[in-house]
Amino acid sequence: MLAHGSSAWCLNPIFKVKRRLSSIQRPFLLHISGDYRTTSTAALQTILGISPLHMQLQFEARFTSIYRLRIPLRPIITDTQPQDLEMKATDWSTHPSEHLKPKQISFEDGEAYIARKDIINIFTDGSKTEHGVGAAF
Repeated sequence: MLAHGSSAWCLNPIFKVKRRLSSIQRPFLLHISGDYRTTSTAALQTILGISPLHMQLQFEARFTSIYRLRIPLRPIITDTQPQDLEMKATDWSTHPSEHLKPKQISFEDGEAYIARKDIINIFTDGSKTEHGVGAAF
């Protein structure tokens, strides 16, 4: 819940925000490590290998800005720009199996064709007719 909307308020956090986020993170670091209250927050972060909360939120904010919101960031921050990224394909509104080509293999109920000897019937896993179950020609 803390990271909600961080792309709006945590791209470049000010000192006051950094200090507040550090004070939020501190009790959790103390609980995880079991150290004394006199241990500094920076030492706890280093010992546990947990990055400062403001840096993690800043990373998430930049990631969201570039990849999801497509907002370009200054070149000093990153050299990755939204126009350099691939877009997710959104043009397929129907499934390709609904538009079969004339010579395309289709999956149909083959019970009507079982008696015909001029065509090859292939039943895959899970097929079931009154003649049996299995995967065979």
